[in-house]
Amino acid sequence: MSGATGRAGNDETRWGVPLRYAVELGRLEEIGDRFLPSHLDTEGEAFLASQLKRSYRRSSLRLHRLLSLFMSDFDVNGLLGMYPVFLLSTPTALALLEKTAGGSVAERSLLDIGSGSGDVTTRLLPLVSSVACTETSRFMAWRLRRRGFDCFRGAVGGGALGDPLGAQEPYDIVSLLNVIDRTSRPRTLLRAIAAHLQPGGILLLSTPLPFEPVVYHGGTTRTPEESLGIETDVWEDAVLELWRDELSPLGFELGALTRTPYLSGGDALQPAYVLDAAVLACHKR
Repeated sequence: MSGATGRAGNDETRWGVPLRYAVELGRLEEIGDRFLPSHLDTEGEAFLASQLKRSYRRSSLRLHRLLSLFMSDFDVNGLLGMYPVFLLSTPTALALLEKTAGGSVAERSLLDIGSGSGDVTTRLLPLVSSVACTETSRFMAWRLRRRGFDCFRGAVGGGALGDPLGAQEPYDIVSLLNVIDRTSRPRTLLRAIAAHLQPGGILLLSTPLPFEPVVYHGGTTRTPEESLGIETDVWEDAVLELWRDELSPLGFELGALTRTPYLSGGDALQPAYVLDAAVLACHKR
């Protein structure tokens, strides 16, 4: 791939919420020409507006904090239905996938690993022929099934009975959205996905940056068993580390990437929360 220079994308502020989309292409070096600028489109704007208009009870926040002494944040969020999230609109996801696939993905099957309550998965659903989900949180899995998704419960990639990566018919696309910073063995998981995908299969991966991995264990947090080589706090440099050190060695070719806010509904302290995320779409060589 040839390099690209200049600045791409435009940062925005909506209703006082800072949203980061811009990058320095030169810092992305050989993957700069794969960058697709994003923006807050109608889906993202509707989500953010709906969260800013909500009224929040302090009692809900107090209950969340109490339950978090005994349960993981994921279980508490699933149980209480708090903190809905938004990452990719359907048009943005389509642009990333089609650029990577070189055409339509309408006839392809998707496995979404770590789907949460399905907020992000729902926006991928119109793009493919079928969607299956995985989730370790029992309450998130319950919400996924209520939304009509097939959901595998438990960790993925370990070769256990019922592991969807061991399915006889491989999935055409695997999405791993904001998961590698919250799993104990991210490198093992990435290897399992690479082994599962056939040539031409697509991995759609996102993570907040700076990369701050932590694993929830009940009401406590732990350091992951495996560390990924993402050390810098500079967005472009961190994406390069993720690509060069973790994804390219597994046999992936980068098709497209973007920078986009990872939005979350808020609480009595703040009406919305935002993280700075990278999204990469890769195909198996």
